[in-house]
Amino acid sequence: MKILTFLLSVATILSASAQTHDVKDFVASATQRGTEPVDYIFRLFEQSDIVVIGERDHRDTTQYELILDILGDPRFIERVGYVYTEVGCVNRTDDVNRLIKNHSLSDDEFNEELYSYLRKGEVFYTLWEKYNRVQFLKGLHKINRDGRRKITLGLTDCDFAWEDVNSAQEYLDIYNGPACDYRDSTMAANFAKMYAKQRPLKGKRKALIITNQPHATNAAFAKRDYLRQGRWLKNLFGEQRVKIVMLNWAEYRLFDGRRMPLVADGKWDAAFEMLGCKPFGMDIQDTPYGATPYADPAYGKLLWQEIADGIIYYKPFYETVIAAGVRGIVDKEFEEEFMRRTNIFYEAMGLPKTSLSDAKSSYDGFTAVEGTFPQKAEEVKALIRSLISDK
Repeated sequence: MKILTFLLSVATILSASAQTHDVKDFVASATQRGTEPVDYIFRLFEQSDIVVIGERDHRDTTQYELILDILGDPRFIERVGYVYTEVGCVNRTDDVNRLIKNHSLSDDEFNEELYSYLRKGEVFYTLWEKYNRVQFLKGLHKINRDGRRKITLGLTDCDFAWEDVNSAQEYLDIYNGPACDYRDSTMAANFAKMYAKQRPLKGKRKALIITNQPHATNAAFAKRDYLRQGRWLKNLFGEQRVKIVMLNWAEYRLFDGRRMPLVADGKWDAAFEMLGCKPFGMDIQDTPYGATPYADPAYGKLLWQEIADGIIYYKPFYETVIAAGVRGIVDKEFEEEFMRRTNIFYEAMGLPKTSLSDAKSSYDGFTAVEGTFPQKAEEVKALIRSLISDK
């Protein structure tokens, strides 16, 4: 009898996992469980100590509107006080905190100091040209300047400094070394060291981590013993102490240059449209969202509830803004060092030499477009319309 009960339970679970949900199911689930995203994050902090936000495309600026709303909420400095990012090498942490906690700087003075900091090199690329980094650091400085207490920022990426690199081989020794090659474990370990030194607030240590969605997953590569950052964090601190929340995005790994793959073949996005694109956050365990297959084949056959605890829908996919470049970042004084790094990086990556003007074009300008792949925006909208019209 016990065996029969067990088999029936397994069959029920498999049936639920394989169930194909309709758009209306996702609408009903979000209506019942969804809440305002900022409130959702603070509700998670009531249950857990560490909240991981899996960001979408590194270049998207709209997601940082939400992130800055979270950081600017009085509850953050009162209950949490610490934010960590994938972007930024761990050895630059003191530098960035001196910058964002300097309340005496005017806006113009801060911009000058910010550019000086960015030119040092926050990452192991020539520069980090994603504009939302400027947006984020400016926003964080303003929150700190206007507040009674200050938020501390921790940088979690591998230790790297351009001033210590003088050749392509030296660069490759670091880039291919274990710290950078196993970045997910490195970022988790760097976080753990800084987290242990946090000053408790109200007797608790809390932290918000912002890392790109692939790193945030509670998963391991199916054919390689390589845990993602989210999985490492849950292993280190426990399932209940760490909550992973993914921002809405496309199935970017499945993009083949022609078809734009959306989660659940567009049903999630169609449901969001039917909800008037009103932002929401929700836990996904035992919901149609959680039972949706996770489409990245690198992790094997997983459901969304196995790779994340929750989701936040904020802005429809076709309204995300992709922005790159920082005007004036490569000034005359910086050109020589900029080209030195560029030449080292290009040689290390096996790329042909480039000119100053061509190298600068990716960094010392500014472009912003709607949608991760703007040429696919109409395709996305047509897919959503077709799914809604079927209801």
